[in-house]
Amino acid sequence: MDPVSQGVFGSLWAQAGSRRTPLKQTLIAGWLGGMAPDLDVLIRSSNDPLLALDYHRHFTHSIAFAPVGGLVVALALWPLMKRRLGFAGLYLCCFLGYLSHGLLDAFTSYGTSLFLPFSDLRVALNWISVIDPLFTLPLLLLLGIAIFTRQRAWLWGGALWATLYLAASGFQHTRALDATRHWVHSRGIQVERLVAKPSFANIVLWRGLIDTGSHFQTLAIRIVPGQQPSITVGERVPVFKPEANAADDQLLSDLKRFAHFSDDWLFRYPPAAENGDEFIGDFRYAIDPASARPLWGIRFEPTGNTGVQFVRLRQVDKSAREHYWQRLMGKNP
Repeated sequence: MDPVSQGVFGSLWAQAGSRRTPLKQTLIAGWLGGMAPDLDVLIRSSNDPLLALDYHRHFTHSIAFAPVGGLVVALALWPLMKRRLGFAGLYLCCFLGYLSHGLLDAFTSYGTSLFLPFSDLRVALNWISVIDPLFTLPLLLLLGIAIFTRQRAWLWGGALWATLYLAASGFQHTRALDATRHWVHSRGIQVERLVAKPSFANIVLWRGLIDTGSHFQTLAIRIVPGQQPSITVGERVPVFKPEANAADDQLLSDLKRFAHFSDDWLFRYPPAAENGDEFIGDFRYAIDPASARPLWGIRFEPTGNTGVQFVRLRQVDKSAREHYWQRLMGKNP
């Protein structure tokens, strides 16, 4: 999730396991431990645009690395906190905060390598968006009250809120996935994969992803408790196969790396291509859940002579924002 969510979640974990340590130092250590795994964004190369994708949410997020990561954070904080905390207490706070990061990321739709080095499986429960203010802001408020009043009970309230919100997210995800299955079965479509992901910053509007083997289909699914799911049929695109479109071994290797990152949801997105280049998008994410317009992808020459570029389509057009908001509010654009 975003750094603020990871920090406050790390603080909640740190205080849960360190009741005898000073509150302020416990929360700071847990906060910094909770943010530390995302330092993997520093792993990048000007000669290899995909290196950052390979290593984001990689070994620094794994459960096995948490004791090492927590130790690194504790050693960095020790000169500043040794007057108030023993090293064992500081390390426990940092370790718990660090451990919480990968576990929270696993609830999101992005994918996290929790089990390295034993498995390179990217765990993504798809319960919650990477950014969700309704999850984060109450936690921040309760954390602030706890610091102001110096009462840990408010932190337990934060832990309760996090638990309840994630449980509600899981329930909403189950409904979105069931709605996607029902839509597919009602039309007699043979599929290879079905996925439901929350749209940006909420757990009401979902993106249903359907893989038939030859095409991808997206659905916009609005789920309100007590009501039947509302489904809008989105765009349908052909599947992109790296093996059939690589001009050489290097290009094939890069395409396979991007396919691993995107969990094989690759498709050709012509509007993002330039000067005869190819643009291959990640079908999993879009601002408008019914749209095929990706948030990012890779661009390359069909000949493969110039290598690949990772491109973020940062400019979200006005219609996509309007469609997203209208669908969230229950209106049909």
